[in-house]
Amino acid sequence: MTLPNAGRATAGTKNKANIYGVIGATGMGKSSYIKGDLLRSYTRLLVWSPLEETDDYESFCGGVVTTKITDFVKEVKAGTKAIIFVASSRDAEKKEQFEWFCRAAWLTPGAHVLVEELSEVTLPSWAPPAWKKLSTAGRHKGLTVIGVAQRPANMDKNFLGNCTEIRCYGLNWEPDAKVMASVMRLPTVYETDAKSKKTVAQKPHEQLLMLPPLQFFHRNPDKSVRYGVNKPL
Repeated sequence: MTLPNAGRATAGTKNKANIYGVIGATGMGKSSYIKGDLLRSYTRLLVWSPLEETDDYESFCGGVVTTKITDFVKEVKAGTKAIIFVASSRDAEKKEQFEWFCRAAWLTPGAHVLVEELSEVTLPSWAPPAWKKLSTAGRHKGLTVIGVAQRPANMDKNFLGNCTEIRCYGLNWEPDAKVMASVMRLPTVYETDAKSKKTVAQKPHEQLLMLPPLQFFHRNPDKSVRYGVNKPL
């Protein structure tokens, strides 16, 4: 398979790093942030969308949907503005497709690269070489990389450690909440119980388990953390 040419050189190390992690259980508000804010404008958009039937990026961006890597690469080489790749349901094939997707993305300077369901194609201590390259050196190509996951305990931790910004919505599983509480550096919150008047400590991971839909904690580039509420799509 022939990958697209690298194209015009970018500013390399002078580029600002734009690596976003978007984490949360299904239905908690990830799509409203991605479609409403992160993808408000782009020059090129490459989307890895295993659940395209429900995520429906095609309607959002009017992009070309592909299911074969050869077709995906063809659209990249043609300069198509928005391309969605729907991965195979077979794990071995899916992982091979993901490697090629990331290789093509690396050779598309200035693009927004969105990867849904990151925990399906990475492991806590392992990631495909091409994805690692995107998430650690993507700024050299002027790329904006967005990684999305429902189960952070099962995904590539190096990606989370290298993110410029991370937004975390409500989570359902304690292992996931503990991972993100550590990544986000959430402090313990002390509140006074209305009935007993006693001070109650709410641990960081408990705060993530209790977040209702559309509410989030966001880690900023300076590592500070803010609480917020998303507008629905």
